[in-house]
Amino acid sequence: MEDEEDLYRIGTITKLTGIAVERLRAWERRYGLIPAHRSGKTRFYSKAQLDRLIRIKRLIDQGHPISTLVELDDEQLQERLITHREASMKPAIAGLIGPNLLVLEHQQTDPARLDVRARWANADAFFADQSGTEALDVLVLQVPVLLTHIVEKIANLRPNSRIVAIYQFATPRHLTDVQELGIPTLPWPTSWREIEHACATTAGMPLRAARAADRRFTDEELIAIAASSENATGCPQHLVELISGLNAFADYSLSCVEDEAQQDLYARVHTDTTHARAQLELALEVLVDAEQLLATPN
Repeated sequence: MEDEEDLYRIGTITKLTGIAVERLRAWERRYGLIPAHRSGKTRFYSKAQLDRLIRIKRLIDQGHPISTLVELDDEQLQERLITHREASMKPAIAGLIGPNLLVLEHQQTDPARLDVRARWANADAFFADQSGTEALDVLVLQVPVLLTHIVEKIANLRPNSRIVAIYQFATPRHLTDVQELGIPTLPWPTSWREIEHACATTAGMPLRAARAADRRFTDEELIAIAASSENATGCPQHLVELISGLNAFADYSLSCVEDEAQQDLYARVHTDTTHARAQLELALEVLVDAEQLLATPN
């Protein structure tokens, strides 16, 4: 057994990675991601497993299904992180699957934030025609009923494309299963802007002035980064401090509304603040990825 100090309880892993205990247990059952040690019913993970899970969580947040990540080694996971960071600097090349989705796209008059290169009327048409899918960054799938095996089949066919799933009906079990794959889901009807946001968020690219940007790092992850970074410049710690300050100000801005006339004003302040924070989070991720790459054995 490894030294106690090198092992982390499953609850600590959840706090440091943002991966729920239930999801870790599901991955253990489904994909064999077994903890380094057990003591009774308590699971313990090694430092190497913690680092690997952090990489996996970031890729899942970018839209990669867990099923496409579990067989990759640490170097391959890091390469995917770097590839997606470079890809996030330009609009996502997208494919659309589903009749309502194609109609919604046709109704748009604003300049597109997605570069749509391929379209299929439904999932069956996609399975029958795989031409032109190699260069797609993201596949947006719209289905009347969300079924896990359909989403998994698409993910297995296009392991290098992120997926956003839009559904009209879904049982709690199928919805949980798809979300456990790390695939973002949206209920139909939805707006084109929400679809753009979901695609941009999975690429690590915040949308401007669309809606509040989601956080890429939890408070626990920020604490862990600041405490564990060995960067001599102290840049990661400074960025953590700035990000934490913007998170606090974003919350504060919502409490500044004194009358109804100010709601739109402070809603805009809140949204713009979260996007400023999202840009700093991208910078922090670059530093963290570079530090982890240097620490990865050749």
